[in-house]
Amino acid sequence: MHFSTSVLLSSVFSLSFALPSGLSRDLGNDAPVARPGRLNVTYESKAIFSQVSALYGDPVASQPFTIKAYNSESAIHLMNITASYNKFWVGNVTGNRCPPPAVTKDAPWAKSNECPAGNETALEVTGTGEAHLDVVVKGGQAIYLGPHAQLRFNNAGVPLPADAIRMEFALSVNPIPPSPEVSAFIYSGVGKASGYLACPVAPEGPWQVFADLASIQNSWVPSGDVSDCIGFDALAMNYTSPTPAAYEYV
Repeated sequence: MHFSTSVLLSSVFSLSFALPSGLSRDLGNDAPVARPGRLNVTYESKAIFSQVSALYGDPVASQPFTIKAYNSESAIHLMNITASYNKFWVGNVTGNRCPPPAVTKDAPWAKSNECPAGNETALEVTGTGEAHLDVVVKGGQAIYLGPHAQLRFNNAGVPLPADAIRMEFALSVNPIPPSPEVSAFIYSGVGKASGYLACPVAPEGPWQVFADLASIQNSWVPSGDVSDCIGFDALAMNYTSPTPAAYEYV
C-alpha cells in the first residue's frame, strides 16, 4: 500500500500532527513532549511500523515526496530541504547531474534526450525503514545517517560506508478530514532522534541537516557549537510528477 503525503498548505500549518486513527501514542518514556513551534509527532518508527502494518497491512511504503523544515518560531520555517554534495540542506540549491544524451535516449519520458528537471529534492521510504532519493540512475541513491549524525546520501554505484545507519526512517501519517493526508519524515534509530537540526555553515545559512540526537557533539557541526543549530521537523508533501525527480543527485 502507498500512503499519500499530499497537503494543502493553507489548511495544515496551523495544525498539530496525530497518528492515523487507531494508532496509539502510548509509547512509555519515549512519548512525544511539547516543543514550541514544532509538530506534535512521535519519533518511535518501530512502533509506527508495527501499528500501521497491523491496521493497513505490509509493506508500509510511500509515494515520492518533498520535505520542508517546520519550526514556526525560526527563520527556516517552511524552507525546502535539498540534496547536494552528498548531504542535506536547508536554504541551499538541489545538486543534480544529467548524463550524455545517449544514456537516456530510450527513457520513456525523454523528449530530445532530456533528463528530469532535477531542481527539486524528492525521496521515498520503504516498508523496511529504508529511505532513498527519487532518481532514474541505475542502482538508486540511498539516504543514511553518517557517524556524526549527518543526514547523507550516496553516489549511485558507490557502497555505503561501513558505519552508515540505513534503517529506521518512516513517515508519521496524519489524516485531517477533509484535507489530504500530511506527514512527517522521521528518523528514530540509534540515538533516538527527536527531529532534525539545521546547523549553519554561515551566519545566514545555508544550514546542514543533522539528526537531533541527544549525543550530538559540538565538534560534529559546522560552527563548532550545537547551540547555533535550529531544531525542526521535516514536513512531507507529495511529489506528483509522473517521472522521477532527477537523473542523479550530486
